[in-house]
Amino acid sequence: MTSIIKLRVFSGAKDEGPLCYLLQVDNDYILLDCGWDERFELKYFEDLKPFIPKISAVLISHPDPLHLGGLPYLVAKCGLTAPVYATVPVYKMGQMFIYDMVYSHLDVEEFEHYTLDDVDMAFEKVEQVKYNQTVVLKGDSGVHFTAMPAGHMIGGSIWRICRVTGEDIIYCVDFNHKKDRHLNGCSFDNFNRPHLLITGAHHISLPQMKRMDRDQQLVTKILRTVRQKGDCMIVIDTAGRVLELAYLLDQLWGNADAGLSTYNLVMMSHVASSVVQFAKSQLEWMNEKLFKYDSNSARYNPFTLKHITLCHSHQELMRVRSPKVVLCSSQDMESGFSRELFLDWCSDSRNGVILTARPSSFTLAAKLVNLAERANDGVLRNEDRLISLSVKKRVPLEGEELLEYKRRKAERDAEETRIRMERARRQAQANESDDSDDDDMAAPINVTRHSEKDYRSFDGIESDNTHCFDIMSKWDNQQKASFFKSTKKSFPMYPYIEEKVKWDDYGEVIKPEDYTVISKIDLRKGGNKDEPVVVKKREEEEEVYNPNDHVEEMPTKCVEFKNRIEISCRVEFIEYEGISDGESTKKMLAGLHPRQIIIVHGSRDDTRDLYAYFCDNGFAADMMKTPVAGDLIDASVESFIYQVALSDALLAEIHFKEVSEGNSLAWMDARVMEKEAIDNILVAGTSQLMIEDGVEVVEEEDISDEEHGFEIVENEEELMETVRVGNQDQNKSAPEGANTEADESLENAENARKANEAAAKPRGNLILEPLPKKLIPIHQAIFVNDPKLSDFKNLLVEKGYKAEFLSGTLLINGGKCSIRRGEMGFSMEGALSKDYYKLRNLFYDQFAIL
Repeated sequence: MTSIIKLRVFSGAKDEGPLCYLLQVDNDYILLDCGWDERFELKYFEDLKPFIPKISAVLISHPDPLHLGGLPYLVAKCGLTAPVYATVPVYKMGQMFIYDMVYSHLDVEEFEHYTLDDVDMAFEKVEQVKYNQTVVLKGDSGVHFTAMPAGHMIGGSIWRICRVTGEDIIYCVDFNHKKDRHLNGCSFDNFNRPHLLITGAHHISLPQMKRMDRDQQLVTKILRTVRQKGDCMIVIDTAGRVLELAYLLDQLWGNADAGLSTYNLVMMSHVASSVVQFAKSQLEWMNEKLFKYDSNSARYNPFTLKHITLCHSHQELMRVRSPKVVLCSSQDMESGFSRELFLDWCSDSRNGVILTARPSSFTLAAKLVNLAERANDGVLRNEDRLISLSVKKRVPLEGEELLEYKRRKAERDAEETRIRMERARRQAQANESDDSDDDDMAAPINVTRHSEKDYRSFDGIESDNTHCFDIMSKWDNQQKASFFKSTKKSFPMYPYIEEKVKWDDYGEVIKPEDYTVISKIDLRKGGNKDEPVVVKKREEEEEVYNPNDHVEEMPTKCVEFKNRIEISCRVEFIEYEGISDGESTKKMLAGLHPRQIIIVHGSRDDTRDLYAYFCDNGFAADMMKTPVAGDLIDASVESFIYQVALSDALLAEIHFKEVSEGNSLAWMDARVMEKEAIDNILVAGTSQLMIEDGVEVVEEEDISDEEHGFEIVENEEELMETVRVGNQDQNKSAPEGANTEADESLENAENARKANEAAAKPRGNLILEPLPKKLIPIHQAIFVNDPKLSDFKNLLVEKGYKAEFLSGTLLINGGKCSIRRGEMGFSMEGALSKDYYKLRNLFYDQFAIL
């Protein structure tokens, strides 16, 4: 059986933008990646929205924003509910990528596309898988997929999508066949002539350096910068390729002969510590060479990174002594610490910037890579030094804006205080109403409530406790009336209200105000009634630093302006993307011998280069597609395929016969109809006559035939006579001189027009309906199965017959009946008797007769 396979491209074709493709396999829709870049364009999400309810699964190949940056938006804003499948490292490192991106934008602007809560909600839908683990798609479609190592980033995957019919679909973008220091390379040995190959041509036409030369060049450039008392910034991603560079540099800093140990090495991002912790726990996803034993410890973890300082803010970085080497994100330099540090360090000629990847052409990093390739040993030409940049910052509020902010904040605080006091008062009333005393106990004492300004504790500190009383108040000591006279005397007592403990399903209800730390400021008024009195700190009290103490941040606003800066520092480019070189990529993909190829994710030049290579190596041009965003590619094997569903009426009439274990067959007589036509027949049939086998049946209920002028016709001859008489009456009523030929030509033209409209109309859902009984042809019986005569002989012996073989013929009861296998099938001979028919029926039971 052949499947319907289509690929709809939403983003990431003939460009270097984010990747997003929708793969259709019959009735299942699988979303391949859902990336987003720094432009945050919503167009492709709008195009994707109509298909979101149909999506059965989402497959994520890599953890960077270009592959999964749009997942929180799809879940939070577009209502994506389908399960998301990714490897364990892609799940964890993907969160780190998105967290760092959101924090980077919140530092300089209002990021409104999604929040950190949206990120958490999106990653809760991710189902984590392992390499070579087969996952079956929910439902009865028979589609299953497997993640294979890609070698580009930790957890990066090549997805193999299969169906029970045998079509293999390989989705591989951004892979690396070479071993890195911390990752193994990919392998295509398990793929054998896939039906469809969806691959990328990212930087396939650009040359690459050898790893030894690349590492030596990196060390040389770092030493040149730090030895002239400058700071070196290495631009890298958040949680992907940064692990390769961090492991490499940590080894270099530990080598005394390298001469780098006297300088500081920093890894800087908003989630640097979390990235390192995750890397320590994911060694099974890395190169087996990382498992080394150390003499100083029972087990050595290569990502302990003893020589790297982790920084999460500019304040932490300023505490690190210069000269220093900083690994900072993000890679495209459109946001994050890399952009901010570049603006601070670019004016000093002693500093250096090393770029490690080629991002999209609209980014600052791409512009600097182009400048570095034209520079002379990192020193830019004079005409390239001045660039115009858009600078975004958060600045503190001043003047009227600050006063307006304080006024609004005071109003909000007053409203919150009023709501809190009202809630406390209602709680106190509820506690009083719950108190119940014995009959002989004194009545509760009425206490005069004071205003909010009198709720002060004795040390002058304001408190939210509503059970504050003035001990000088006058008390009305009243006793409850009782039938029996009480001899007990009542004495004055301090007011006391017993609070009953409130609890819920989890135990006692915690009141946050009971654990509030009281400040060291006395709210009693001083000489000036608006000035609080500061309580002096006692000598025995020690000030303890608590990192969790809340420090009120100054109110800020976001500003954006154009700034023309001069680049005086060195700008250099060393490729550390971890993607296979062009020549190796072409040979590996051509070695798969795919039946069809769809080339995505690459510039127009790279796509054209890979397409030309395939053409030169014997691939048919009509089996290769190079779509652009918005295209729909039909990759089905056959040109014209229609899916036909079986109707309930047909299923009710089918009688299946078991052929073998788990396999059944049935003979079916049906006709193909469109779902819309069937619905119209059913609607019209509720009030019209239906004629079947010469009998007219009225479907309408509760209304007699005579009321509508219908007469049930018993046989077909009487029905035809009625129709003939009706036609004669109609001809008699026609006006004399009418042009019957003209009427016939008009009728033919009208029929031709309706036929053309029906042909042009798109087909609806095709369905198989039972064929009317009078149209069912007589077919010969079909014997399905291939029984063995030896098994039939054993069966006959069990039934009490004598059976033996003679020259390949099975003789039964001494030759009274014989069965032999010929070229046309089995033949049975014998004298007609009851035993003959019994043996024939017994032999027929070995077949499934249709």
